[in-house]
Amino acid sequence: MKQDNLTKSQKNNTLQLKYATWDFVLLGICILFYLLFPVMDGPEWCADSNGYATMHITREPVYPIFLAVCRGISSMIKVDYLMIAVVLQSLLAAFTTWYAGIVIKKVKDGSIILQIGTVFFQFFVTLLCRFVAGRGSAYTNSILTEGLGLSLFVLFIVNLFLAVRMKKTSSMIWTFILAFLLISLRKQMMIVLPTMCIVFFWYYLIREQKWKKFLLLVVLTCSVLLAGKLFDRTYNYVVRGAWIEHSGNSMGLLCTLLYSSNPENDQNLFTDEEIKNLYLRIMDTAVAQELVYTAAPEEGIRWLTLSTHYADSYDAIGYGIINPVVEGYIADNYDYNEIERALKYDEICGAMTSTLFRQAPGPLVEVYIYNTWKGFVNSIALAKPLLSLIALIAYLVMGGIAIYLWAWMKKLKKDKVNVDMIVQVETSLSFAFVTMVGIVINALVVGLMIFSQPRYMIYGMGLFYTAGSMLLYDLWKILKTETGK
Repeated sequence: MKQDNLTKSQKNNTLQLKYATWDFVLLGICILFYLLFPVMDGPEWCADSNGYATMHITREPVYPIFLAVCRGISSMIKVDYLMIAVVLQSLLAAFTTWYAGIVIKKVKDGSIILQIGTVFFQFFVTLLCRFVAGRGSAYTNSILTEGLGLSLFVLFIVNLFLAVRMKKTSSMIWTFILAFLLISLRKQMMIVLPTMCIVFFWYYLIREQKWKKFLLLVVLTCSVLLAGKLFDRTYNYVVRGAWIEHSGNSMGLLCTLLYSSNPENDQNLFTDEEIKNLYLRIMDTAVAQELVYTAAPEEGIRWLTLSTHYADSYDAIGYGIINPVVEGYIADNYDYNEIERALKYDEICGAMTSTLFRQAPGPLVEVYIYNTWKGFVNSIALAKPLLSLIALIAYLVMGGIAIYLWAWMKKLKKDKVNVDMIVQVETSLSFAFVTMVGIVINALVVGLMIFSQPRYMIYGMGLFYTAGSMLLYDLWKILKTETGK
C-alpha cells in the first residue's frame, strides 16, 4: 500500500514537472514570436508618436513617461531608445499571452488544448495587425499607446475574472493597479471603470447580495479615477510647472457633434457670439469639403457607408479644421503661453460641445448606432459586408451556447449532480461575461466619442475567441457525456 502511494506521488511529481517544462517552453515560444517583429520591422514611428515622445500637453502621462525611461536606459547601454521601447512592449506582450494561457489552463482543469488556443488567439490578433490590416507593423513594435495598452487590457480582464470568480485578493489588487495604468495611458481606457462597476454589480450585489462589499469596490473604483486625475496633474506640474490635466479632451466628441450638425439650425443654439462665429467658420469649411453627415453617400449598405464617411471625416474635421481655426483665433487675439493656450482651447471646444448637444438628435443618433455596430464588428472581425455577417453570427452563436450551458447548469444544480462539470461551466460563463462586458462598454463608448477603427476596438478580440473556445469545450464535453449515456 505504501509502495502504491509512493508510486502515485512520483507520478504526480513527474506530471507536474512535465507541465512546468511545457509552460517554460511555451513562454520561450511567446518571447520569440513577439520579438520577431521588432527584429524584422524595427520601431514603427506613427503619426501620433511625436506627441508621446515630446510629452505634448494633449497626451496622458504613462506612455511619455515610459518613453522617457527608455531614453534613460538608452543613455546607459547605448541602444536606440525606440528599440528599447518596442522590445519591452514585445516582452510585455509575450508575458501577457503566456500568462493568459496559464490562467485558462489552470481554471479549466489543466486543459492544454485551451491553453494553446488562448495563446494562438493572441498571436492571431498580432498577425492580423501586421500582415492583413495593411499597417506594415504590429502594435507591439509601434510607438503608440497600443504597444502597452493591448497587453495591459488583457491582463486587466484576466485579473478581474480571477478576482470575482476565484476570489483572489491579489488579482483584485492587480485589477485596480492595471485600471489606474490604463486610464493614465489613454482616455479611451476609462472604459475599464464602468466595466469594473458592472462586473462588481453582477457578482457582489445581484448574485451574492453583498452590498457593503459592492459599495466598497465602487468607492475604490472612483478612487482609481481620482488617482488618475491626481497623477495627470502631478505629471504636468513636474513637466510644465502647471497643476492641470492634459488638454484636448473636448475635441474628440466635438468632431462627432460637428459632423452631425446642421449649421442653418444649430447656429441658433449659441448665445456666445465668439463661440458661434468659430462654429460657423468650422462648419463652412466642413460643408465645403463634404465632411458632414449630409454629404455621406446614399448608395451601398447604409450603416457601412455612413460609418466609413464619418471615419474619413473625423480627423479631417479635428486636425484639419478645428485646430487651425481655434488655435489661430487664440493666437490672433490673446498673448498666451502654452498652458494658457491649452486652457483657452479646452474652454472654447468645451463650450461648443455643450451647446451642440442640443442639436436635433436624429443624425447624431444614426451616426452613433451605425458607428457602434461597426465597433462591435471590428472588435472581433473587420467591418466588411461578409465579415460583418460572420461577426453577427459569432455573437449569436456564442450567446446561444452560453444560454444553453446556463440552463443545463441550472438543471444540474437543482438535481445536485455532476458538481465538477457545473464548476467548469460556471468558470467559462464567468470568463465570457467579463470579456463581453469589456467589449460592449468599449463599443458603446468609442461609438460616441470617435470613429470605431480596428485600432480602438481589438483590445478584447483574442479574449472573445478564448471565451468562445471555452464554451465550445464545455458544450463538447457535455454532449459527449450525454451521448455516452
